[in-house]
Amino acid sequence: MKRQLFVAMAFGVLVLAGCSSQKVNFDYDRQADFSKYTTYAWYEGDHTIAEEDPFAHQRFVAAVDRELAAAGFQKASSNPDVYITYHADDEENTVIDTNHFDYGYGDSWYWGGGMGMGSSTNTVRTYTTGTLVLDMWDASTKKLVWRGVASDTVSDDPAKNAKKIDQVAKKLFESYPPSGS
Repeated sequence: MKRQLFVAMAFGVLVLAGCSSQKVNFDYDRQADFSKYTTYAWYEGDHTIAEEDPFAHQRFVAAVDRELAAAGFQKASSNPDVYITYHADDEENTVIDTNHFDYGYGDSWYWGGGMGMGSSTNTVRTYTTGTLVLDMWDASTKKLVWRGVASDTVSDDPAKNAKKIDQVAKKLFESYPPSGS
């Protein structure tokens, strides 16, 4: 069940409206000629995510399809220039916040007289950081030519995750094709 919940949220990784903690990065093969890549196909491999949450899988594939089309790609039924793959992972984090409340009074700092009291409270929070990796492979050489990685705290609200999918895909392709290619 935990894995299914994560998969539902993993596609929503990253977009807490206007939040600057969002991290989206990409890397690429500096020798690749990205101008020759005009067609793509999804690599049909082991899609455990698709089996666990087919709706999230469908939404993510559709969002990436839209972004690839905006970048000038056409979906190919055979002999694509590149194959697209993705995978997601999660990490549960725990944070302990401690708040101290102190007060006191004294009759003289020199003599050290007086009284004081204090207390503290601890709050334990857990949250999940999700990471989504999207890869582009040269179909003829079978070499990885581009990788986008997105990570952030995932939402517990499934409705928000559906909106996040489009935003994640958009962020991943904001700088495609890479400069210098």
